[in-house]
Amino acid sequence: MHPIKNKVINIDLSGNHYRLERLDDSKYYELWKNSLAIADDYGFYIDFYLYLRDRAESLNLAQIYVSLENLCEKSGKFFDDWKGSFSFPFFLKVSKAGHEFDYLLNIYDHRGSVNFGIGKQLQPHERYDARVIHQPFPEEFSRQDINKFITYFYGYMQGYFEEIKSSYSHFFYKRIDSNSILFGYKDSNFFEEHYDSPEEYDRAVKLLETFSL
Repeated sequence: MHPIKNKVINIDLSGNHYRLERLDDSKYYELWKNSLAIADDYGFYIDFYLYLRDRAESLNLAQIYVSLENLCEKSGKFFDDWKGSFSFPFFLKVSKAGHEFDYLLNIYDHRGSVNFGIGKQLQPHERYDARVIHQPFPEEFSRQDINKFITYFYGYMQGYFEEIKSSYSHFFYKRIDSNSILFGYKDSNFFEEHYDSPEEYDRAVKLLETFSL
């Protein structure tokens, strides 16, 4: 599957087993062309992120980025660089009720939010219209399964970040130009800043650029 340094994560959850294997961009794109896009549940995302925010348990973009980079190597480039800044694609093997199903997972940011893009790998005998977005396949990876998986994986990142944050010391920054967002690590702080005007945003970018020299 062309993993990056054999980065594999195994998760057992609610009787199902999930095996995530990190892919490079070329292999991900090759598999993506033979997959069905599974619809996002935006209502779930809103409720989940509000739940985390209300309990002060949210990870900001810098914390999520550092967690994923340390878990499974540097970001790929399979994202819109105007609306986002990172992409971590995986081959996802779903084992459920004695059967195995092949999926793709791409964890990426879009306009300041973190999304978990799911794609179902088509088998030779399957005939579906790949031009449209499909609802989940309940017998394979149901909506409930997907939402539980996202919740668990977010908690996995939270725990991992707690382990690595005290030893992290590498200055970096990322920009999301569509929404004037900057995030990164500077002066012992994992920051995420949103700017109200293009002028403020440009000044902040230029200031961060001076630290990169």
